[in-house]
Amino acid sequence: GRTTIVVAHRLSMLRRAEFWGGLFWLGVGVFVTWQGWLLELGTLHEPGSGFVFFWLGLFMSALSLSITVAGARGEGPLLADLWRGARWRNVVMVIAALIVFGILFQKLGFVLCSLALLLFLMTFVDPVAPKLSIPISLAASVGVWYVLEKVLLVQLPKGSWLEDVPYLSWLAG
Repeated sequence: GRTTIVVAHRLSMLRRAEFWGGLFWLGVGVFVTWQGWLLELGTLHEPGSGFVFFWLGLFMSALSLSITVAGARGEGPLLADLWRGARWRNVVMVIAALIVFGILFQKLGFVLCSLALLLFLMTFVDPVAPKLSIPISLAASVGVWYVLEKVLLVQLPKGSWLEDVPYLSWLAG
């Protein structure tokens, strides 16, 4: 009777991707809020170092709570459906490429590493014709570098390999 319906609903809720994803992000949101609180909020006119983190964490928590509630109501796909048809070879290649990117980032610098990563992804993971992948990779790598380094004044690694090249060593300094 009624007990069977309640148990079936709870089991359905526990199998919903939205429920578990929402809970995960709710945990992240609560953690960010807590860390913001610990960093000191300050005031609206003189915000402290934790002001943005606190409010961002609250916003994340509110959004994730709405997703968790939707999952608890039985809305959204089942967890098993998310992994059906996954291309695991591509997942492993992307993870390996990101690890190599992280290892070589300081040595090769932002532009070369980003260029290599984008070319790899557009050649082997989700193939794109070279007439598109090469200009897109170049434009994206140099464009992002320009915005971060020149416009936003974020210091990015230029690559220690430049120190060994006679006429390019000035770029590394």
